Amino acid sequence: MNRSFTHAALALGLALSATVASAAMNTSTLANGKSVYGAVASASQTARVVDVGTANTLNIDCGETVTFRNGDKSFSWKFDVVGHRVVDLQAIAPAGFSSKPLKVYVARNDGERN
Repeated sequence: MNRSFTHAALALGLALSATVASAAMNTSTLANGKSVYGAVASASQTARVVDVGTANTLNIDCGETVTFRNGDKSFSWKFDVVGHRVVDLQAIAPAGFSSKPLKVYVARNDGERN
């Protein structure tokens, strides 16, 4: 009986560890508080300007800075994306910026190691 309890406790502990690790991987913030998608940038660093009203998707290289415009609103973002995952504009845009969906596909840049 004691052995069964030990196995059950071990299995439960492993399941909880896997759940916590999975939840941590799905968060948009690193342990240091920074975003897994990059950071707000100044417009002077911008390589490209995108009108949110006309774009549905965007392909960029990791490290690229983009200014997004929506009417008279704008913000700039430097994409340093962990794992080169797809970024939903809603995840990085200031509140009230746009409700239109826009996906940013981030590829490796030439300077990154494989």
